[in-house]
Amino acid sequence: MANNQEPVDPHAFVVIMAGGGGTRFWPLSRRAQPKQFLAITGGKTLLQETWDRALLLVEGPENIVVVTSADYEELTRNQLTDLPTDNLLLEPQARNTAPCVAWASAWLEARDAAAVAFVLPADHLIRDLDAFVTAARAAAATARAEPVLVTFGVPPRYPETGYGYVEVGETVEVDGAGDVPVSRVVRFREKPNQETAEEYVAAGRFFWNSGMFVWATRSILDAFALHLPEAADAAQRMLVADADEERAAAYAAMPATSIDFGIMERAANVACVRAPFDWSDVGSWAALCEVTPGDDDGNVTWGNVVAIDARDNLVHAPEQEIVALLGVEGLAVVRSGDVLLIAALDRSQDIRDLRERLMEMGLDEHL
Repeated sequence: MANNQEPVDPHAFVVIMAGGGGTRFWPLSRRAQPKQFLAITGGKTLLQETWDRALLLVEGPENIVVVTSADYEELTRNQLTDLPTDNLLLEPQARNTAPCVAWASAWLEARDAAAVAFVLPADHLIRDLDAFVTAARAAAATARAEPVLVTFGVPPRYPETGYGYVEVGETVEVDGAGDVPVSRVVRFREKPNQETAEEYVAAGRFFWNSGMFVWATRSILDAFALHLPEAADAAQRMLVADADEERAAAYAAMPATSIDFGIMERAANVACVRAPFDWSDVGSWAALCEVTPGDDDGNVTWGNVVAIDARDNLVHAPEQEIVALLGVEGLAVVRSGDVLLIAALDRSQDIRDLRERLMEMGLDEHL
């Protein structure tokens, strides 16, 4: 638990986006139970860990909103037993993150016109909670000081090609931000190739795009009105809809795009708070290796594993028979239910290709 005991703003809210499919974490992550509902790194699921972090930023559960697929209602309520009934917004269909944010923002403004929202994906891993709270409060102070959209930029630890990047410019002085650096955003960059990623890291002004945001609700709704007016209009229709069918029709009218592409990359009023905390989106089996201690040979394992002359492998088979490794290096070996995955760890970003192949072969039941 974080030790930061400053008073909590009663107008602070958290929106947890929990509707993702976690496709790169297959075969552990499946359609019926994607990554955010799994206890990948410990006793709690990633959703539950995100909930615990959210509680550090708000007065209580009543100030946390969770948006997820209607298919995951039971999973969400079972894992978040303190979530108020009305604070679970169920998406009629998957439409990416921009519709999710538009609906939650309209819902929040109707509840509190002075709301400032922290928007957090449900499947990220952050262990340094004190630093997280400090940065979050700096971001909130920035969002209150002027009508800007704030993102968290993670200092790159290596030239990762699986993340988008944020390029920052001049530093901004913000009352209440403390020692946390805040900068204007020059532009967002798409996932680069290896050479470009190396250039970004060397330049020193590029950060990993964490996908976490902070803004005044009014600021983000103004941005939707300017850049995605169809989503803004549909979100308002969802608030007044009397029937599920009306709500679903309004949601289907929203552009199926991400908040990054639909809003953040188009907006001119974007600021970046440098994240002084550890962060991982646990977006692949290789990413899980990065945040989990291995043995003396760099093997990260769950389950009964015997290894000889094996280095830098990941084995996730906690409920299976013995897994024996002999003379192999850089493999991901994952057994989950009816699927055994064996892949090169450095290809773990390409797991989606395997899923697509299974669909082409008519083997959807394994997804």
